[in-house]
Amino acid sequence: MTILGDDANMLERSATLTDQVLEAILRGAIERRIPFGARLVEAEIAKELNVSRVPVREALRQLCSQGIVENQPYKGMCLMTVDERMLNETLTVRHHLEVLAVQLAVKNLRAGRKNMLGLLDALDAMQQAHESGSSADMAASDVGLHRAILHMADSDTLTFIWETLARKFQVIVGIAWYANDQDRIYEQHVKLVELFKKKNLDAILEFLEPHIMEGVALGPTGKADRPDRQAAR
Repeated sequence: MTILGDDANMLERSATLTDQVLEAILRGAIERRIPFGARLVEAEIAKELNVSRVPVREALRQLCSQGIVENQPYKGMCLMTVDERMLNETLTVRHHLEVLAVQLAVKNLRAGRKNMLGLLDALDAMQQAHESGSSADMAASDVGLHRAILHMADSDTLTFIWETLARKFQVIVGIAWYANDQDRIYEQHVKLVELFKKKNLDAILEFLEPHIMEGVALGPTGKADRPDRQAAR
């Protein structure tokens, strides 16, 4: 039985457009072009991105399911609002998930069931993003590096739970990248990878909590506004 038939390629293109729209909205949020709580009007986004309303509608639906977009009464789709309580709750959950991921990852590394190739590749990607100066690219690479730790943990259930929050992590991390010392944050990830090379579980866990929970101290909008280095070039 054929359901899609000749429409299969169209569906594939539509899915690709949806991903592109979704990433454009994320980038706009991270780079502060879309303020927290701002309305996201389907027709306006479609016009700006020169796409139909279908991929925009699907992108907004996905972001709504992940808590990044909120469907508010009388306003419609709006970018999430971030206050101190939400920030603390989100990062606390992330910390506890990644504690378990680190424990499993180190166990697998010590047993020879996993290697660090994916983590090293993720660090290389972060270095390239860091050199580009784009806060959005660095936020994506930051989440990508922590995703590599989840892969070493090799737990489908843990990965599934973590991935439901991954894009929210990306927005929050992007704000930290945007507003603070990007060199220092990159070096934190270099140190994290070095600790994994030593398979020192206690040292990794000691490092992990302040690394993740730093976002609570920075607050919902970071400590300071400054333009991307990339934009200044």
